[in-house]
Amino acid sequence: MNELFKALNDFKPTPPADNFYIELNGKDITSLCSESKINTVRISREKYKFLLDNGIENFIYDGEIIKKPRKRTERVYPTLKKNIKGYSLQDNDPYWPTEIVEGGYTWQTPSE
Repeated sequence: MNELFKALNDFKPTPPADNFYIELNGKDITSLCSESKINTVRISREKYKFLLDNGIENFIYDGEIIKKPRKRTERVYPTLKKNIKGYSLQDNDPYWPTEIVEGGYTWQTPSE
């Protein structure tokens, strides 16, 4: 029995290994995994949790994990222009069309 207590006192558990990997397809991060494969890169536990919380689709790997650049889209508003067939406006109020006539106004968005 003494040997059992001695063995329990001498027992030192091994620390858990940080086996956190990201699987890559070019620069895109395709998945988070716990085993090393061909296209994987080892990352820390904090970065693993960060990617898990914020979504891997928002980041790329270019030597380090960086936020994916997002394109800013410009808002396009329709404008009132004369057309072949369009609305006749009462007192030139664009929000008060009266009838459809030849050479009237229509709301058009500019094309690229």
